[in-house]
Amino acid sequence: MLRGRCKALTTVLVLAILATSPAHAQQAAVPAAAEAAADTLPVWERTLYKTLTYQAAANLSDLALYDVVLGGTAAAGAGFFAVNAASAAALYFGFEYAWQTLGSSAPEMTHAAIVEKTIYYRLLNSSRNFALGYAFSGSAVVAAGFVAANVVTDTAIFVSNEYGWDAFRPIAR
Repeated sequence: MLRGRCKALTTVLVLAILATSPAHAQQAAVPAAAEAAADTLPVWERTLYKTLTYQAAANLSDLALYDVVLGGTAAAGAGFFAVNAASAAALYFGFEYAWQTLGSSAPEMTHAAIVEKTIYYRLLNSSRNFALGYAFSGSAVVAAGFVAANVVTDTAIFVSNEYGWDAFRPIAR
């Protein structure tokens, strides 16, 4: 059972890391002016779509970590998933919307900007994850372990999502 969960978690990580390779290559190949012209979605809509893509992968990863690190039961798993999905989506959407409207006015994200954005988001999300881990385990040590494991997986997913959205900007129709 544990091996199956570890395989699922490893698969999510590998896919997240592989997703950054074509995004990084395309980002270097497309001029900044073309990128800026292609991004015609309103900020709220782009933020909504980015939230959906990030949360789809991050929630699967968090559920696997819940089972492995927190020793979650199937009965409590539904509650964990619901609370995690709602709180994570609200945090990500709010953070992303604020970043898009108040952050850098550069048409494309640089590597330094993505690192900065990732660090700020990790600080906020790690606090949320600690509270969630503590609420479902009752142990600060177990909650800290959940945060530590989550930092690795969710950072890979977050960065992949950033590069993916920077490289494949949808055009509003």
